[in-house]
Amino acid sequence: MQSPHRDRRYIACIALCLAALILAAPVSALDAVFTVYENGTGYSAVIEVVDAEEYRFTEPGLLGEAVPIQARDIRLIDGSGEIVFSGDGESRITFPKGDYQLFYEGTLSGNSFAAVFSDPHNVTVYLPAAYDVRNPFLGYVSQGGKTGVVEDGLAITWEKTRYADLRYYDETREIILHAFGMIWIMVMVILLFGYYTMRVSTKE
Repeated sequence: MQSPHRDRRYIACIALCLAALILAAPVSALDAVFTVYENGTGYSAVIEVVDAEEYRFTEPGLLGEAVPIQARDIRLIDGSGEIVFSGDGESRITFPKGDYQLFYEGTLSGNSFAAVFSDPHNVTVYLPAAYDVRNPFLGYVSQGGKTGVVEDGLAITWEKTRYADLRYYDETREIILHAFGMIWIMVMVILLFGYYTMRVSTKE
């Protein structure tokens, strides 16, 4: 017959193994999807809210801190339909604790988008075909962001991030950049040609 002491050691070993498995299991991130408007001045958002009773609408400040923003057309939905919530202005809402899909609209300025979260999120930003981020002289995507082509434009994605930031541009800005680059190349060619001519004249 096995001793009680050995039984306790066996149970303790199983408990430790289970605890290790739980701690090692990856924590799934919430989903956040943003779609930039065709005119680039705003966006619509769909945010996954889990086991929460409030939500704060924020964006990163100058030091990366969460700064309140004004959200519009806020809707909160669960399996039973739309949920009534209370709000503190337009930057914070409270509701019965639970799991929801949060819909709202926000404003953009300066051809840039930024979002900050208190918990890790899988973030997707959809840009319409009129805009791009892939030219490093004009566009920017924060660390971890991956850019892919979709049917109606671009999709920029981040996995398990608390911060997402991008700067986009339109075709006009890219044309201006190319024209500016060509002018500088022409100026450099003229200067080099003049320098070469001067050197040849000096040698003669």
